[in-house]
Amino acid sequence: MLRVTIVCSSLVRLGPTNVMFNMLQAYCKQPEDVRFEIVTISGELQDSRIQDFERLGLNITSCKIQEGITGIWHLKKLRALILSTKPDIVHSYGFRADCLVGLMKLSGIIKISSLFNNPHEDYPMLFGKVKGKLMAIVHLHIYRKFDKIIVCSNFIADKIKASQLPISVIYTGVPSDYFVPLSDVERLNKRAELNISNNIKVWLFIGNLIPRKNPLFLISAFKKMKLKDTILMIMGDGPLMEECQVAIAEDSNIKLIGAQPGTLEYLQISDFYISASYSEGFPTAVLEAMSVGVLPVLSDINPHIEMVSNLSNSCIFKNDDFVSLSKIISENMVSPTKLKPREYLLSHFSAHIMQKRYVKCYHDLCKRIF
Repeated sequence: MLRVTIVCSSLVRLGPTNVMFNMLQAYCKQPEDVRFEIVTISGELQDSRIQDFERLGLNITSCKIQEGITGIWHLKKLRALILSTKPDIVHSYGFRADCLVGLMKLSGIIKISSLFNNPHEDYPMLFGKVKGKLMAIVHLHIYRKFDKIIVCSNFIADKIKASQLPISVIYTGVPSDYFVPLSDVERLNKRAELNISNNIKVWLFIGNLIPRKNPLFLISAFKKMKLKDTILMIMGDGPLMEECQVAIAEDSNIKLIGAQPGTLEYLQISDFYISASYSEGFPTAVLEAMSVGVLPVLSDINPHIEMVSNLSNSCIFKNDDFVSLSKIISENMVSPTKLKPREYLLSHFSAHIMQKRYVKCYHDLCKRIF
């Protein structure tokens, strides 16, 4: 039995946590010869998914180190907790976990990390130019202490290949048995519950309201287009919430619904999913949309293009270009798509495929190193 200990800062509901959960959930449905345990660095706060992980029957322990505080004693405490799980592999998720695991001496134990973004691009946007650039340099340097870095797209692999790290690409996957389309009758009833007429075309955006996600461009574009029987639904919260509210003003065709406990029912009643992001890793919301049969319309950043390149070129618009976006929207509104996003997802980006590739990676590393 191969023993894998996953180390992360916490189980807060964020992209990397969701990917981790999807992988573990898919594995637990068809368990093989790997035993997973989870060690968190800090205690759980609001919006934690710890109960979801516990329902999978996983053993979860926490070092309960306060966020932002890490000294030598804390490092020793975390190391002792990890070693108590007797792992063959330690698999870390996130900047904080990667730094701590990278600094540890774990003789005879394989170190793996999963990377879901481009540090050189994302960290300056999130933390400011100086701090962000420094964090990117530190993160990629720490990775030299690892036996394998698993990235979620070929784009990210290309961006960090100059660091000469041991990289493998495993695409993010979503649980396609959960994100399923509704029947016509179910969809009609669900729309009625949400006070949305069946003749309305719904364009859905899901994400944090931050500059990187570019929600203000979408609001501006939809206000200019003044599309008949069409609404843009924006799900999320964040620093740009007030600006978005001001930008929407009295436009009844743009609905800002804030953060929601779940995305499934909104995806199921939508006709299109839309993103104008400047930077992404391999966004799960796009995959979830495809899983329920909703066509994504995406900005022309490389991760988006990589996701849908074999589906259709009609899904991509030039970012921050109103003419390009309006053309793509008009084409998709006038000519109902014959594309099959769900079938495409099932053959490329399901959680089942993802977990199979992770387990294979674990075994291949053990064979090579031991």
